[in-house]
Amino acid sequence: MPRIPYPDVTKLDPEVQKMLAGIPINVVRMAAHASPALFKASGELGYGISTPENLDPKLRETAILRVGYLCNSKYELHQHLSIARAVGLTSEEIDAIGATHYERLSPVLAAVARFTDDVVRHVSPSDETLAALRALVSDRTLINLVMCIGHYGTVARIIAVTGIEPDEEALQHLPTSAEEQAH
Repeated sequence: MPRIPYPDVTKLDPEVQKMLAGIPINVVRMAAHASPALFKASGELGYGISTPENLDPKLRETAILRVGYLCNSKYELHQHLSIARAVGLTSEEIDAIGATHYERLSPVLAAVARFTDDVVRHVSPSDETLAALRALVSDRTLINLVMCIGHYGTVARIIAVTGIEPDEEALQHLPTSAEEQAH
């Protein structure tokens, strides 16, 4: 049972009802509590982040998984581990991302993971971390990554504040921390 009840769909703005019908997962259902303008804008940002032309799917999922681990968001990890596999991240890469064994990743995935860690933990990455990523990706990709990290940090906080339960019961099989992921 979530800490905050899901909104009564019948009392939502008709446009929100329509949008919610397209993606009825629990985090989207809970986000429907937001004003219609914010709900719509969040959905559009999520869609923009998920568009491969805007952000390479492997880079995106590397960042999202790191956000999920750093925020201890089992729900977010549950949703994105399968997506990470679907976009081509290998089990070995996913394990390395979770366990912070970045030396096992390609240079660009390692740079994205380190950058995500710095942005989540310190807001501003170190000069070294920033330079390492800029050497491998365009500034557009870098800014799109910042937007991805921020968006999924917000999603993790909505999940944590509201106590959203999983859409499926597979969460019991997820590790609770990166350290457990390594074992």
